[in-house]
Amino acid sequence: MVELSKISAGHGLNHMKDTKAVKAENDSNRRIETDVFHAGIVAANTWITLVAPILIGFFITRLFDKDKFTISENTIFAVSIVLHVFFTITIYKASTRRSLSLEVDGLVEEIEHLQGTIIPRAAQLYDTSKVQQTVIYLMTLELENMIDELNEKAKLSTDEENIKRWDEGLNKILAPLVKYRHELFGYEGQDLYNICLYVYDIPNDNLIIKWRRFDDRLQPSNRSWKPGAGHVGLTFILNELKMCHDIYDSTELSNSALGPNDKAKYRSFLSVPVKDSSKVLTGGKPLGVLVFTSSARGQFSPDRDKLFALTAAKLVSIYVEKCLKSFVS
Repeated sequence: MVELSKISAGHGLNHMKDTKAVKAENDSNRRIETDVFHAGIVAANTWITLVAPILIGFFITRLFDKDKFTISENTIFAVSIVLHVFFTITIYKASTRRSLSLEVDGLVEEIEHLQGTIIPRAAQLYDTSKVQQTVIYLMTLELENMIDELNEKAKLSTDEENIKRWDEGLNKILAPLVKYRHELFGYEGQDLYNICLYVYDIPNDNLIIKWRRFDDRLQPSNRSWKPGAGHVGLTFILNELKMCHDIYDSTELSNSALGPNDKAKYRSFLSVPVKDSSKVLTGGKPLGVLVFTSSARGQFSPDRDKLFALTAAKLVSIYVEKCLKSFVS
Protein backbone atom coordinates (compact mmCIF):
# COMPACT_ATOMS: atom_id res chain seq x y z
CA MET A 1 0.00 0.00 0.00
CA VAL A 2 1.36 3.41 -0.94
CA GLU A 3 1.79 5.67 2.06
CA LEU A 4 -0.28 8.81 2.28
CA SER A 5 2.85 10.90 2.54
CA LYS A 6 4.05 9.62 -0.84
CA ILE A 7 0.68 10.24 -2.43
CA SER A 8 0.54 13.67 -0.85
CA ALA A 9 4.03 14.40 -2.14
CA GLY A 10 2.93 13.61 -5.71
CA HIS A 11 -0.27 15.60 -5.43
CA GLY A 12 1.61 18.35 -3.61
CA LEU A 13 4.05 18.66 -6.53
CA ASN A 14 1.19 18.97 -9.02
CA HIS A 15 -0.60 21.48 -6.80
CA MET A 16 2.63 23.42 -6.40
CA LYS A 17 2.96 23.69 -10.18
CA ASP A 18 -0.67 24.80 -10.41
CA THR A 19 -0.09 27.37 -7.68
CA LYS A 20 2.96 28.75 -9.44
CA ALA A 21 0.97 29.03 -12.68
CA VAL A 22 -1.85 30.84 -10.88
CA LYS A 23 0.65 33.13 -9.20
CA ALA A 24 2.34 33.96 -12.51
CA GLU A 25 -1.02 34.61 -14.18
CA ASN A 26 -2.08 36.75 -11.25
CA ASP A 27 1.12 38.80 -11.49
CA SER A 28 0.38 39.43 -15.16
CA ASN A 29 -3.23 40.37 -14.37
CA ARG A 30 -2.07 42.67 -11.60
CA ARG A 31 0.20 44.55 -13.98
CA ILE A 32 -2.66 44.99 -16.44
CA GLU A 33 -5.04 45.95 -13.64
CA THR A 34 -2.52 48.46 -12.31
CA ASP A 35 -1.98 50.02 -15.75
CA VAL A 36 -5.73 50.34 -16.42
CA PHE A 37 -6.38 51.63 -12.93
CA HIS A 38 -3.63 54.23 -13.14
CA ALA A 39 -4.84 55.38 -16.57
CA GLY A 40 -8.35 55.79 -15.20
CA ILE A 41 -7.15 57.74 -12.17
CA VAL A 42 -4.98 60.04 -14.33
CA ALA A 43 -7.92 60.70 -16.66
CA ALA A 44 -10.28 61.36 -13.74
CA ASN A 45 -7.86 63.70 -11.98
CA THR A 46 -7.14 65.54 -15.25
CA TRP A 47 -10.84 66.06 -15.82
CA ILE A 48 -11.59 67.14 -12.24
CA THR A 49 -8.63 69.48 -11.81
CA LEU A 50 -8.16 70.87 -15.33
CA VAL A 51 -10.98 70.33 -17.84
CA ALA A 52 -13.98 70.62 -15.51
CA PRO A 53 -13.05 74.09 -14.10
CA ILE A 54 -12.59 75.45 -17.65
CA LEU A 55 -15.97 74.09 -18.77
CA ILE A 56 -17.69 75.32 -15.63
CA GLY A 57 -16.25 78.80 -16.20
CA PHE A 58 -17.37 78.74 -19.82
CA PHE A 59 -20.92 77.64 -19.04
CA ILE A 60 -21.28 80.18 -16.23
CA THR A 61 -20.18 82.93 -18.64
CA ARG A 62 -22.64 81.74 -21.29
CA LEU A 63 -25.38 81.57 -18.68
CA PHE A 64 -25.28 85.37 -18.24
CA ASP A 65 -25.21 86.08 -21.97
CA LYS A 66 -28.40 87.20 -23.71
CA ASP A 67 -27.98 84.54 -26.38
CA LYS A 68 -29.51 81.17 -25.72
CA PHE A 69 -27.44 77.94 -25.60
CA THR A 70 -26.97 76.39 -28.98
CA ILE A 71 -27.67 72.73 -29.64
CA SER A 72 -23.93 71.98 -29.65
CA GLU A 73 -23.43 73.73 -26.31
CA ASN A 74 -26.35 71.84 -24.77
CA THR A 75 -24.85 68.59 -26.01
CA ILE A 76 -21.42 69.48 -24.62
CA PHE A 77 -23.05 70.50 -21.33
CA ALA A 78 -24.91 67.18 -21.03
CA VAL A 79 -21.86 65.12 -21.92
CA SER A 80 -19.74 67.11 -19.46
CA ILE A 81 -22.18 66.40 -16.63
CA VAL A 82 -22.14 62.69 -17.44
CA LEU A 83 -18.33 62.62 -17.61
CA HIS A 84 -18.02 64.60 -14.39
CA VAL A 85 -20.32 62.18 -12.55
CA PHE A 86 -18.44 59.21 -14.05
CA PHE A 87 -14.99 60.50 -13.06
CA THR A 88 -16.22 61.44 -9.58
CA ILE A 89 -17.49 57.90 -9.08
CA THR A 90 -14.17 56.56 -10.44
CA ILE A 91 -12.18 58.51 -7.86
CA TYR A 92 -14.52 57.39 -5.08
CA LYS A 93 -14.24 53.75 -6.12
CA ALA A 94 -10.47 54.07 -6.30
CA SER A 95 -10.34 55.17 -2.68
CA THR A 96 -12.47 52.21 -1.53
CA ARG A 97 -11.43 49.48 -3.98
CA ARG A 98 -10.21 46.02 -3.03
CA SER A 99 -7.81 44.62 -5.56
CA LEU A 100 -8.70 41.18 -6.91
CA SER A 101 -5.01 40.54 -7.41
CA LEU A 102 -4.34 41.16 -3.72
CA GLU A 103 -7.12 38.74 -2.82
CA VAL A 104 -5.59 36.11 -5.10
CA ASP A 105 -2.18 36.76 -3.52
CA GLY A 106 -3.71 36.04 -0.12
CA LEU A 107 -5.27 32.82 -1.37
CA VAL A 108 -2.02 31.72 -3.02
CA GLU A 109 -0.11 32.40 0.21
CA GLU A 110 -2.63 30.36 2.20
CA ILE A 111 -2.43 27.49 -0.29
CA GLU A 112 1.37 27.51 -0.14
CA HIS A 113 1.18 27.39 3.66
CA LEU A 114 -1.19 24.43 3.46
CA GLN A 115 0.99 22.62 0.95
CA GLY A 116 4.25 23.42 2.68
CA THR A 117 3.28 22.90 6.32
CA ILE A 118 -0.24 21.77 7.15
CA ILE A 119 -0.76 18.97 4.60
CA PRO A 120 2.69 17.33 5.08
CA ARG A 121 2.22 17.42 8.85
CA ALA A 122 -1.29 15.98 8.56
CA ALA A 123 0.03 13.23 6.27
CA GLN A 124 2.81 12.45 8.73
CA LEU A 125 0.38 12.30 11.66
CA TYR A 126 -1.92 10.05 9.65
CA ASP A 127 0.91 7.63 8.81
CA THR A 128 2.04 7.64 12.44
CA SER A 129 -1.50 7.02 13.71
CA LYS A 130 -1.73 3.94 11.47
CA VAL A 131 1.49 2.58 12.95
CA GLN A 132 0.27 3.41 16.46
CA GLN A 133 -2.93 1.44 15.85
CA THR A 134 -0.88 -1.49 14.57
CA VAL A 135 1.42 -1.45 17.59
CA ILE A 136 -1.47 -1.20 20.08
CA TYR A 137 -3.19 -4.09 18.29
CA LEU A 138 -0.04 -6.25 18.47
CA MET A 139 0.48 -5.38 22.14
CA THR A 140 -3.16 -6.24 22.88
CA LEU A 141 -2.86 -9.62 21.15
CA GLU A 142 0.25 -10.48 23.14
CA LEU A 143 -1.44 -9.28 26.33
CA GLU A 144 -4.44 -11.54 25.74
CA ASN A 145 -2.19 -14.52 24.98
CA MET A 146 -0.08 -13.97 28.09
CA ILE A 147 -3.12 -13.55 30.34
CA ASP A 148 -4.58 -16.80 28.99
CA GLU A 149 -1.26 -18.51 29.70
CA LEU A 150 -1.14 -17.07 33.21
CA ASN A 151 -4.68 -18.28 33.91
CA GLU A 152 -3.75 -21.78 32.81
CA LYS A 153 -0.27 -22.21 34.27
CA ALA A 154 0.37 -19.72 37.06
CA LYS A 155 -1.06 -21.82 39.88
CA LEU A 156 0.72 -24.96 38.65
CA SER A 157 4.13 -23.32 38.22
CA THR A 158 6.91 -22.53 40.64
CA ASP A 159 7.80 -18.94 41.53
CA GLU A 160 10.90 -19.17 39.36
CA GLU A 161 8.82 -20.31 36.38
CA ASN A 162 6.28 -17.54 36.99
CA ILE A 163 8.99 -14.88 37.11
CA LYS A 164 10.51 -16.24 33.90
CA ARG A 165 7.08 -16.20 32.25
CA TRP A 166 6.54 -12.64 33.48
CA ASP A 167 9.79 -11.54 31.88
CA GLU A 168 8.94 -13.32 28.63
CA GLY A 169 5.48 -11.75 28.62
CA LEU A 170 6.84 -8.24 29.12
CA ASN A 171 9.29 -8.77 26.27
CA LYS A 172 6.51 -9.93 23.91
CA ILE A 173 4.14 -7.11 24.87
CA LEU A 174 6.75 -4.33 24.67
CA ALA A 175 8.70 -5.64 21.67
CA PRO A 176 6.54 -3.76 19.10
CA LEU A 177 7.57 -0.46 20.73
CA VAL A 178 11.17 -1.25 19.87
CA LYS A 179 10.49 -2.69 16.42
CA TYR A 180 8.44 0.29 15.25
CA ARG A 181 10.29 3.03 17.15
CA HIS A 182 11.33 4.86 13.96
CA GLU A 183 7.77 5.08 12.64
CA LEU A 184 6.29 5.85 16.07
CA PHE A 185 8.67 8.51 17.34
CA GLY A 186 10.74 9.54 14.33
CA TYR A 187 14.08 8.21 15.54
CA GLU A 188 16.80 8.72 12.94
CA GLY A 189 20.12 6.99 12.47
CA GLN A 190 22.12 9.25 14.78
CA ASP A 191 19.47 9.29 17.54
CA LEU A 192 20.16 7.04 20.54
CA TYR A 193 16.91 5.43 21.69
CA ASN A 194 16.16 3.96 25.08
CA ILE A 195 12.88 2.32 26.16
CA CYS A 196 12.50 0.82 29.61
CA LEU A 197 9.98 -0.17 32.23
CA TYR A 198 10.62 0.69 35.87
CA VAL A 199 8.63 -1.10 38.58
CA TYR A 200 8.21 0.02 42.14
CA ASP A 201 10.15 -2.00 44.70
CA ILE A 202 8.13 -1.53 47.89
CA PRO A 203 10.66 -2.81 50.48
CA ASN A 204 13.45 -0.57 49.21
CA ASP A 205 11.20 2.31 48.11
CA ASN A 206 12.94 2.33 44.75
CA LEU A 207 12.05 2.27 41.08
CA ILE A 208 14.08 -0.52 39.49
CA ILE A 209 14.40 -1.57 35.86
CA LYS A 210 12.30 -4.61 35.01
CA TRP A 211 12.63 -4.45 31.20
CA ARG A 212 14.85 -2.41 28.92
CA ARG A 213 15.89 -2.10 25.26
CA PHE A 214 18.35 0.53 24.06
CA ASP A 215 20.69 1.59 21.29
CA ASP A 216 23.88 -0.46 21.06
CA ARG A 217 25.92 2.75 21.25
CA LEU A 218 24.59 3.49 24.74
CA GLN A 219 26.27 2.28 27.92
CA PRO A 220 23.45 2.53 30.48
CA SER A 221 24.13 2.41 34.20
CA ASN A 222 20.81 0.67 34.94
CA ARG A 223 20.52 2.54 38.21
CA SER A 224 17.36 2.74 40.26
CA TRP A 225 15.49 5.93 41.12
CA LYS A 226 13.96 7.15 44.32
CA PRO A 227 10.41 8.54 44.09
CA GLY A 228 10.74 12.21 43.19
CA ALA A 229 14.29 11.89 41.81
CA GLY A 230 14.89 12.43 38.10
CA HIS A 231 12.15 12.32 35.50
CA VAL A 232 11.38 8.70 36.43
CA GLY A 233 10.85 9.46 40.10
CA LEU A 234 9.05 12.72 39.30
CA THR A 235 6.58 10.91 37.01
CA PHE A 236 6.05 8.27 39.68
CA ILE A 237 5.39 10.61 42.57
CA LEU A 238 3.14 12.95 40.55
CA ASN A 239 1.40 9.98 38.89
CA GLU A 240 1.09 11.83 35.57
CA LEU A 241 2.72 11.81 32.14
CA LYS A 242 5.85 13.96 31.88
CA MET A 243 7.52 15.09 28.65
CA CYS A 244 10.71 17.08 28.19
CA HIS A 245 11.78 18.37 24.79
CA ASP A 246 15.27 19.33 25.92
CA ILE A 247 16.74 18.42 29.29
CA TYR A 248 19.12 21.38 29.02
CA ASP A 249 16.12 23.69 29.27
CA SER A 250 14.27 21.75 31.97
CA THR A 251 13.32 23.65 35.11
CA GLU A 252 11.89 20.57 36.86
CA LEU A 253 14.91 18.28 36.95
CA SER A 254 17.76 18.73 39.36
CA ASN A 255 21.24 18.48 37.90
CA SER A 256 22.34 16.55 40.97
CA ALA A 257 20.15 13.63 39.87
CA LEU A 258 21.89 13.40 36.50
CA GLY A 259 25.16 11.73 35.65
CA PRO A 260 27.95 13.59 33.82
CA ASN A 261 26.95 12.17 30.40
CA ASP A 262 23.20 11.82 30.95
CA LYS A 263 22.28 15.04 29.19
CA ALA A 264 24.04 13.93 26.02
CA LYS A 265 22.52 10.43 26.04
CA TYR A 266 19.02 11.24 27.30
CA ARG A 267 18.36 14.73 26.03
CA SER A 268 14.59 14.37 25.60
CA PHE A 269 12.21 11.97 27.29
CA LEU A 270 8.64 10.81 27.66
CA SER A 271 7.72 9.16 30.97
CA VAL A 272 4.32 7.58 31.64
CA PRO A 273 3.09 6.18 34.97
CA VAL A 274 1.92 2.58 34.91
CA LYS A 275 -1.15 3.10 37.06
CA ASP A 276 -2.40 0.68 39.70
CA SER A 277 -6.07 0.66 38.70
CA SER A 278 -6.86 -2.57 40.59
CA LYS A 279 -5.19 -1.34 43.78
CA VAL A 280 -2.68 -4.19 43.83
CA LEU A 281 -0.36 -1.99 45.84
CA THR A 282 -1.43 0.12 48.79
CA GLY A 283 -1.19 3.88 49.02
CA GLY A 284 -2.45 4.66 45.51
CA LYS A 285 1.05 4.72 44.03
CA PRO A 286 1.70 3.64 40.43
CA LEU A 287 3.06 0.18 39.68
CA GLY A 288 5.95 1.74 37.84
CA VAL A 289 6.95 4.04 34.98
CA LEU A 290 7.27 3.40 31.24
CA VAL A 291 10.07 5.56 29.84
CA PHE A 292 11.12 6.60 26.33
CA THR A 293 14.30 8.67 25.88
CA SER A 294 16.39 10.01 23.01
CA SER A 295 19.73 11.71 22.53
CA ALA A 296 18.00 14.19 20.19
CA ARG A 297 16.09 17.24 21.38
CA GLY A 298 12.39 17.49 20.57
CA GLN A 299 12.05 13.77 19.85
CA PHE A 300 8.57 13.51 21.35
CA SER A 301 5.40 15.44 20.57
CA PRO A 302 2.31 15.86 22.79
CA ASP A 303 -0.07 15.83 19.81
CA ARG A 304 1.44 12.70 18.34
CA ASP A 305 2.63 10.68 21.34
CA LYS A 306 0.58 11.46 24.46
CA LEU A 307 -2.49 9.31 23.80
CA PHE A 308 -0.43 6.47 22.36
CA ALA A 309 1.96 6.40 25.33
CA LEU A 310 -0.92 6.42 27.82
CA THR A 311 -2.58 3.52 25.98
CA ALA A 312 0.65 1.50 25.88
CA ALA A 313 1.20 2.11 29.61
CA LYS A 314 -2.37 0.98 30.31
CA LEU A 315 -1.79 -2.33 28.52
CA VAL A 316 1.38 -2.82 30.54
CA SER A 317 -0.47 -2.04 33.77
CA ILE A 318 -3.11 -4.69 32.98
CA TYR A 319 -0.40 -7.29 32.51
CA VAL A 320 1.60 -6.30 35.60
CA GLU A 321 -1.54 -6.28 37.75
CA LYS A 322 -2.47 -9.73 36.46
CA CYS A 323 1.01 -11.08 37.14
CA LEU A 324 1.12 -9.71 40.70
CA LYS A 325 -2.32 -11.09 41.49
CA SER A 326 -1.39 -14.50 40.08
CA PHE A 327 1.80 -14.65 42.11
CA VAL A 328 0.05 -13.61 45.29
CA SER A 329 -2.72 -16.14 44.88
